[in-house]
Amino acid sequence: MGLSVDFYFQILSLVAAVFYYIQKRNKLIYLFIPFLFITVVIEFSAWAGLFSKLGISKYAIYNIFTSLEFVFYFFLFTLHFKNNALKKVIFFCIPLYVFAVILNLAFVQGLTKTFHTYTFLLGSFFIVIFCCCYFYESVLPGQIDLQLSKQSFFWICSGLLIFYLGSVIINALFDYLKSNDLREQGIRIYNIINHSLNVLLYSSFCIAFYLCPNNTKTYSSPL
Repeated sequence: MGLSVDFYFQILSLVAAVFYYIQKRNKLIYLFIPFLFITVVIEFSAWAGLFSKLGISKYAIYNIFTSLEFVFYFFLFTLHFKNNALKKVIFFCIPLYVFAVILNLAFVQGLTKTFHTYTFLLGSFFIVIFCCCYFYESVLPGQIDLQLSKQSFFWICSGLLIFYLGSVIINALFDYLKSNDLREQGIRIYNIINHSLNVLLYSSFCIAFYLCPNNTKTYSSPL
């Protein structure tokens, strides 16, 4: 079985991040490079069956990685919110979410038995709320200093909103889609939607990197 289309978009977003960081030395792009590199390595390792060959549970890898993925996105919002109260809310949510993940993986769903759907839904809920807050803050009087469609984080936020709203819906319907009456067709529909959401997400990252401002003239450190 070949690599899925969305995997190539993950590679494309990593290449775009490296390319535009070399050109622009932008902080946002810099933060994405190790994140996207780890994403590509994990996805390729899962496809190649490396985890099973090494005796490592694929569930364990994805449960840990997707939890850290949420923390990474939470941190990005702290860099782009202008309201200090919103930043404090996120700084409160990060340890709260990590604590919920630890409890879930240790005592409820487990680390290696299944995907952490409970805390994935919780993280998705936080992302959707933060995206809505970002859009609301961006259209407040006096806050619009650049057209939204030309702001790099607007595209990241849009991709995250579509991806996690879609993920919540298809994961909520997954049990129904894989029922006996719909099993073969339902799983196919689930995979198509999931791959499409990934393509949209990583495409939005590429657009964001392209729109990031050029900081080469004032560059003094990676951050």
